[in-house]
Amino acid sequence: MSYNIAIVNFKLPDDFEEAVNLVNPLTDIDVEDIESIYQKFHDEVTKIFPCLCSLPDKEIDNGVWCDGPLINNFSVKAPVIGFSYSKVEEALPVVGNLALDMGLSILDWQAGKVYNP
Repeated sequence: MSYNIAIVNFKLPDDFEEAVNLVNPLTDIDVEDIESIYQKFHDEVTKIFPCLCSLPDKEIDNGVWCDGPLINNFSVKAPVIGFSYSKVEEALPVVGNLALDMGLSILDWQAGKVYNP
């Protein structure tokens, strides 16, 4: 199991249910090229929390992400990234603040919240 959030490059409705109805279909729409803002976010976030694919085997269990390569999660209209539950408290605030600072919005299904820059 993982703790998942969606990162989008547009302002989300403040109402959680409206945001869910808007984002959920976009998580299944593949894109040919990853949008530059998502590539930039990926590059910055993996400087802080490396992709599982770049960790030595003995460090994989200490990784933040629930899957990899992380860049694959950005090949849709509304990227979804997942954290290992044991790392959520440490990583989610850092990742969330980075996204917001970059002008991205966040849909947090587990908390039932929307965050806009």
